[in-house]
Amino acid sequence: MKLNFLTLTKFVSLILVVSGLGVTSFVIPNLPARADDPVDGAGNTPQTANDIGTLTNAVSFKDFVGNFDTDDYYKFNVSVATPVSVFLNGLSAGTQLELLDSNGNILQVSANNGTTWTSAINPGTTGGSITESLNVGTYYIRISPTTNTGNPLYKSFDSSYTVNLIPFNAPDTVTVAAKDSVKPGLTNYTADGIADQDTIMQAIEYVGKRGGGTVLLLEGTYMISNNVYVTYDNVTLTGVGWGTKLKLANGIKLGQAGLLRSAFRYSVDRRRKPIFYGQHFRHMSLDGNKGNGTNYTNGYANFGTYGDSSFDNMRVHDFPHYGFDPHEQSDTGTPTLRLTIKDSLADHNAVDGMTTDTCVDSIFVNNVVDANTRHGINIVTGAKNNIYLNNVVTNNGANGITVQPGSTLSRVSNENKLLGNIVKFNKADGIYVYLAKLTEIKDNVVALNAKYGIRNRSSSYSTITGNIVDDNGQGSFNTYPAIYLHGDAVVFSTNNLLQNNLVRASALNRYKWGIAEGDVKDDYNKIDSNTIQSVNIPFRLKGLNSTNTNNQIIP
Repeated sequence: MKLNFLTLTKFVSLILVVSGLGVTSFVIPNLPARADDPVDGAGNTPQTANDIGTLTNAVSFKDFVGNFDTDDYYKFNVSVATPVSVFLNGLSAGTQLELLDSNGNILQVSANNGTTWTSAINPGTTGGSITESLNVGTYYIRISPTTNTGNPLYKSFDSSYTVNLIPFNAPDTVTVAAKDSVKPGLTNYTADGIADQDTIMQAIEYVGKRGGGTVLLLEGTYMISNNVYVTYDNVTLTGVGWGTKLKLANGIKLGQAGLLRSAFRYSVDRRRKPIFYGQHFRHMSLDGNKGNGTNYTNGYANFGTYGDSSFDNMRVHDFPHYGFDPHEQSDTGTPTLRLTIKDSLADHNAVDGMTTDTCVDSIFVNNVVDANTRHGINIVTGAKNNIYLNNVVTNNGANGITVQPGSTLSRVSNENKLLGNIVKFNKADGIYVYLAKLTEIKDNVVALNAKYGIRNRSSSYSTITGNIVDDNGQGSFNTYPAIYLHGDAVVFSTNNLLQNNLVRASALNRYKWGIAEGDVKDDYNKIDSNTIQSVNIPFRLKGLNSTNTNNQIIP
């Protein structure tokens, strides 16, 4: 049986370090398990390998390797000679991939040693991708642990990996090579390294006009000098791992928002077709090249209005504006519906890492959102009924996770669920909720942020339960409450439930209060069964009808 990271830390001290702020040691009890914690499904020898069968289409498998399970094997057959790409998800760092023939001879080896980021000029990822022309026969994949030399944050913290296989002869699939791709055979399109968006869009148009299909981008760097328009339903644009790089060229300004743009250029066309369904973007990195003169205006990783679509195993980094930006169609008021963003990394973007603007009934799961200049995740402008699950949100320049209406205060973002996220080291609040109703904030670890741990401003009917709120207020002693319910001159925080939260501090004057209300009009809040440890003033409740029951105070 596999023990995931959160289970292992149940009885183990977790050392949390912030440069310049000292070291704090905590025991982390009862952290939530990840919802997709894998069961060991791959054999440990070629004889017990997970038998995929004949490889005819793209497939993916999630599993784990580590000290107690050092080898995973997969077996597959090729019935028609074809190139095949085998690669690891980008957050599967510390994992090595081998492709073997039927006799166990190694054909290729590639290790995913992690993602590095040393400067705006030199960001990159390392390894974990193999492409090989295969004849008819039987082949094996071996997965084993290896050294992680990149940033340890940019890997799956539960020791899991995802391995993907894509045959080039899969149905409804066309291939595109970059100028610097190592081509294992003939490809349908080859980019010239100058305006590679034109070549990619030719391939998109080819499959789009046939009702849909897959555009497979080989490993290599595609230089992008204007928008890549993806304006067909049922189109999948996939790379072969983060070594497939779409990079904005030096000194350019995109014509409209989004390197990948799922919206037409002109309003008349956007009104005719306001939303695209069945679009999937997978297994590639998007590089905004902000250090080399690319323009802030329109410099987003993506922009569009999506229905039943997804972004999977993407890295979006160094954009001069937003990273991920699924949006509404403003011409028609059409929201993005049922979008999934998962297993992706959004880092070092100049505004927010992930802005979920007017997304409805969508899920954002198992992402890392790190070192962006403003918020990590921005839930904004009427975003409603979305789930943000098991994300790691760290080192961002403002709040870790923000829920807000945006510039138009009437467009509130209600009924969103923030579940099981790790929110640490952000330069303002850990979680900030403004003018929202029915927000569920549950089972999150909110630690070592500069200001408030959880701040519920002018928001009502929030459920704040089961969170660990450790040693926030790093920007100033005795200034910020760990959890703060407050309003402004007009709207206050009322009818909120705070239950079974654990608030701790490394010093009695770290927090001004443990749990606090701002005004007598912040009222009808229920504070029940929370544990407050090492906080000089555990509670400050001002609402006459607020209740404080069954709470435990530990000196």
